[in-house]
Amino acid sequence: MTRASQEHDHDPNRRRLLRRAATVAATTAGAGVAAAVGLPGTAQAAPGDNLVMGTTNDAGPATTTLNGAYPTLTLKNSAGAPLRLVPGDSIYPQVLDAPVGTLAVDNQGDLFVRAGTAGQETNGWAWTTEWATTSVAVRPTRVLDTRDVNLRRNIVSGSLDSLGRVQPGAPIVLALDSYVRDGYALKGNVTVVGMTGAGVLTVWGAGTKPATSTVNWSAAGTVLSNFLFTELGATGAYRSVITIQATASPTHVIVDMTSLLVGHPSQVLAPQA
Repeated sequence: MTRASQEHDHDPNRRRLLRRAATVAATTAGAGVAAAVGLPGTAQAAPGDNLVMGTTNDAGPATTTLNGAYPTLTLKNSAGAPLRLVPGDSIYPQVLDAPVGTLAVDNQGDLFVRAGTAGQETNGWAWTTEWATTSVAVRPTRVLDTRDVNLRRNIVSGSLDSLGRVQPGAPIVLALDSYVRDGYALKGNVTVVGMTGAGVLTVWGAGTKPATSTVNWSAAGTVLSNFLFTELGATGAYRSVITIQATASPTHVIVDMTSLLVGHPSQVLAPQA
């Protein structure tokens, strides 16, 4: 393996010094004077020279490139699986059947890992906050109750009727930025109560209302709950919102949050369970 660089430092004096130090170490070890030899702490192989095994090789700003049709770099480990680096375009099928410890980067820049133990190998993508998510359980928190003026404080858009109910066709937007920073989704429960007749409630992130329902009820005076798992959207200065709209009948709405879906747990601001 060689090192390539933009520079060409072939100072003969420096290279002679390195060779001389190595020669002295080899010829005097038996005489018990090896400790007196001042070997350099870091091998400074000039660009284009060979790496020296058993030493630290400092490439400086130079880049080392391994060329070949499908080159594989293997770092053996006598106490466990070796580390094998392979080209990304050989993930299928080479990595799928490769030894444990194989890593590859695909054409999207994501890292693919062959892990596990012999007979129990697994394949998967290395978790990154760019595209993967994690569900963080939080202490159950009531983020909305339209019956209570103190629990309407998260409403940042839209209006309720004179009794505090969500009006048919008039969406309200609930901001959860005090609980999560740029969240992806919310898990919890939504409850409807105090409606005047049959109706439908839809909860979603932001933008155009989807043609779906979250809770349906058929008569006045019903108390009905449903599990809620919905995206968090963004609107204006708010980056983690849900939108709530009733159809046909006004109703009070209660939202209890139990988990947040985020790219990294540090985004969660609410007390965790």
